[in-house]
Amino acid sequence: MEIQLENGENVEMDNMLCDLIDIHKVKGNEEALKRVLQSIYSLLDSNSDVKFGTRLFDKLISVVIADRGDVNVSREQIAKVLDAVQIHARQSPASGSYLLRKLSSISLCELIKEAGDQQLQLHPHAGQILEHLLDDFVRELGLKCACSSQLLTVLQQLLQSERGENRQLAYSIMRKLLATIERCKDNTETVAPLDTLPHWPAYIVIMEQLEEVDSHLVLPMLCGHLPRFVASSHDDNWLRWLRILYVRLLENHNVLVVRSTLEYFLMYFTINELRRVNLLNQFLDAINKTELYDAEDYFLPELNIKTFVQNSGTLQFLEALVMVPWQSLPLLHWLRSMQPRQPHIAKSLLFKICERIKSLQHENLRYEAQNRMFDIFEPTIETLSLGDYIQFIKALCDSFCRDHKRFTAKIASCTEFTDELVYFDKSLFMMIFRTDVNIGIELHKQFSKLPRTQHGWWRLFSFFFSLKLECATERMEILDFYHTEYDLDIVLVEKMTNLSDLQQYLLQKLRCETEEEISFVLHRSVDWFTCEKLLKWTQIEEVNLKPLELLSQGTILTAQRVATLLNDVETRLKDESILKVLMNFLKQYPDSVLVATGLVRYAAAYLPNEESEQILSDVLETSHFLNINILCCTKSVPISLIIRGILSGSPLSGEMCIEYGYLINQYNYFFTSCRKRDSYINFVIDRKTDINAVLDELLRVNNEIMSYVENSKDHRIKMRIGRALLRITFKNPGYWSDQLWIALLALNQHENIKYMFECLVARCLPSVDLLLDRLNQLDALESCQQVSLISVLHIYCLSKYNHIKLEQLQRIIDLLLPQTMAKDFEIRLFTQLVLHRLLQQFEDSNIKIPGVTNMKNAIEGNLADKLQEYQDEGRLLLPKICYQTPDGLQAADFILYMTYSPCDEYFADSLRPNIKLKSELAKYRNILKDKGLPT
Repeated sequence: MEIQLENGENVEMDNMLCDLIDIHKVKGNEEALKRVLQSIYSLLDSNSDVKFGTRLFDKLISVVIADRGDVNVSREQIAKVLDAVQIHARQSPASGSYLLRKLSSISLCELIKEAGDQQLQLHPHAGQILEHLLDDFVRELGLKCACSSQLLTVLQQLLQSERGENRQLAYSIMRKLLATIERCKDNTETVAPLDTLPHWPAYIVIMEQLEEVDSHLVLPMLCGHLPRFVASSHDDNWLRWLRILYVRLLENHNVLVVRSTLEYFLMYFTINELRRVNLLNQFLDAINKTELYDAEDYFLPELNIKTFVQNSGTLQFLEALVMVPWQSLPLLHWLRSMQPRQPHIAKSLLFKICERIKSLQHENLRYEAQNRMFDIFEPTIETLSLGDYIQFIKALCDSFCRDHKRFTAKIASCTEFTDELVYFDKSLFMMIFRTDVNIGIELHKQFSKLPRTQHGWWRLFSFFFSLKLECATERMEILDFYHTEYDLDIVLVEKMTNLSDLQQYLLQKLRCETEEEISFVLHRSVDWFTCEKLLKWTQIEEVNLKPLELLSQGTILTAQRVATLLNDVETRLKDESILKVLMNFLKQYPDSVLVATGLVRYAAAYLPNEESEQILSDVLETSHFLNINILCCTKSVPISLIIRGILSGSPLSGEMCIEYGYLINQYNYFFTSCRKRDSYINFVIDRKTDINAVLDELLRVNNEIMSYVENSKDHRIKMRIGRALLRITFKNPGYWSDQLWIALLALNQHENIKYMFECLVARCLPSVDLLLDRLNQLDALESCQQVSLISVLHIYCLSKYNHIKLEQLQRIIDLLLPQTMAKDFEIRLFTQLVLHRLLQQFEDSNIKIPGVTNMKNAIEGNLADKLQEYQDEGRLLLPKICYQTPDGLQAADFILYMTYSPCDEYFADSLRPNIKLKSELAKYRNILKDKGLPT
């Protein structure tokens, strides 16, 4: 459209401002240009009668709005220009039409070349222009033209924008469009693109609610409309709108929204349907989140997962599976959702799955995923040739292969062994010769038929493997082969007393050429020589060797032998640097009891007390658990080290805690530091140290921690102390300390701590009189302290009522009755519940106390239905925990389980013997979970 751009009433001002804009724009003088524009904005904003002409408005549109490079323009400045154009268009329809069409063109997507491809790119101010001038565009261009497919494309891009203000503009534009169409519904002009969007009103509401912090409030509406949305997804235009909604749902900040969306997709979608809506990548990213598989909290429903896998089909599912760099737990769980012995799949796809598993970061989860592969794809694995099977093992496993029986069978049945030699390298032999003896035997049968030039790394591994064989027949068969083929005389080898001569002999006979082969033989020779030839410490010097040299050349086998030989040392070593080297080995192999024992025994025998205790401290800190053999080597164990061991272990948090919880729940794993803590507790129980001193110190540490955050380091220390105290006092009754009252009545304690100390005090109380004395002072205590004391009474009386005198029972009832009328609701309710329990027990045990039946009936009448409702309350379950568990450790673990404590603070496996009790406690646990208030 061509139109003469007339000036306004003040021609000279219009021309001057246009010229100034051009001059500063050309010269790139941004500051000067800003001042000119600001002057124009001020005039537009004023109440003066100054009227600008079309030429100046056109210039403003070009400079302020159309220029993509100017990112410093504010929304307020653009709004002023749009307001002015709007007014100008009404005053001068002809020239205003030109300006509106120009702005309409700017606001719609345009094709821009990027990296050789044409792509639709949204103008940065498109949303604001459309929202501001939509009604003007409709009036000027007509409904059909204004609401073109290009406008819908702009709206879709606005909805997908990362900027919230752009999305808000899209919602506003969509609402205006709906209102405009409603006004024009009697118009004969049709708007084809909008006729395909019958769900816009609900769609807009849902999308807007997803922007809110409490976006989960949209879920009821979403559940009602989503099936209708999906039913219309045969229309490709509507499908594009649906995809935008799906992405917003999957990427929502609210975890409840994401969970609900995934559950819906898993139940009603397939891989192919996700591909059709171009959502597969986003869906896979969404399910690849560890927090979705939390055994302690939320778990993606198993039924939904299996339905999705079944409906999608195995092949489609597996092809999608390899697209994602998986986190450890999600991939393992999805593999577990597949049935064993799946139909045959392509070798290339199998290897891709293996690569995904091998790259998993969590060692235990990776190991379980590797094991799962053998179950799922057994038919495919069975059909692999030996060479393909080796490639499969290498792709799947890093250093260990559990499938040695099948591996052995494939080696034995291979008829074209020479064709498979290319796959036998050092890394494979490292994996083979640490798993199963039979693999080595079968390999010998195959390789011994080949010429020496084809033996490769096998000749080295097989020789040292044969030296460790227990079966004399098999051992001599292999060694005879080496004598025949390599002129290697094992009799001569066994007679050699010089390590260097032995090494040179083996290097020569085994024809070692590369540095890697030479290094391998030298190290293995040291291991064999040290373990077989050195029986006493003095022999090291007799054969002209030095302990440090042996340790530097050998593996952990040499270190264990040298540490064992330390037991024979009769005088203190001149050079004790060997101790530091052995400690380094222990840090690499924390379960090596031989190294640990050797260090502690030598230190106890020859080092000063301070140095000896430091060695013991370092060994205990490094070891995964306390082995009694280690402590038997020392004269005494400082209580400080025992306490440190009982409280040891870095707590798990976040994803690590979820992963461990999964391993506990699905595979009965246990946490290493929990095992270590229990080994120290058992050491105390076995009376290897002063039990009362340990208990006193644990109480002292506990009582020093006054306030703490839930599941913090201090909270976990108190959990570990409570757990240890319960275990030790259950096995060694008779301990009492007034510090127990301080621990029991401490303020600001979390429930799991309160419950453990209530059980502990009830367990340790030497007599009921001590308890009655405290109950006499009940009114002087805080409400939470009163509840704890009544809880102790509850536990004590239900377990020892036969040992309490009748007058003492009457005194207990007299002390409790006033609390049934207390102002505090919790005290009043809990006292009535406890009193009812006691009265019921007295009645069942035929203990004659006046008024028992009347009091019991009165409480039942007062509480009515609440009496049964509160039976699953945590504190009321404590007596059952105490008298249904064989030891204090299990009692503590049940309390920690019931109160939703971190799963790495207790042994879940210890709960399994009493499934009935666990299920009863699970009711209270679920109450805490539903409240979202784990304690």
